[in-house]
Amino acid sequence: MRLHRITFAAGLALGYVLGAQAGRERYEQLKRLARRAAENPAMQQTAGALQAQASATARSAREKAAATMRRGRAGAAGRRPESAAAQNGRPAGAASGR
Repeated sequence: MRLHRITFAAGLALGYVLGAQAGRERYEQLKRLARRAAENPAMQQTAGALQAQASATARSAREKAAATMRRGRAGAAGRRPESAAAQNGRPAGAASGR
């Protein structure tokens, strides 16, 4: 039984070492590939275009949100109280005091 444990542990260690070595090689390969892609002029041009489009979209969304907030604020200033309690000088939801 002890021999099986030693064999298993040795196999586990060997697998770990070989896997780590293969993993490191693959990692280095992917790193080189990513670096080449980032240095590619076509990739840089595409990234620049996407960044410009994202900026324009964000600017448009910010402007629309600001306009909506201005309209909402202007509409809230002109509203009348909606409940009878508010018309009697008490805030809506206040107890009647009986």
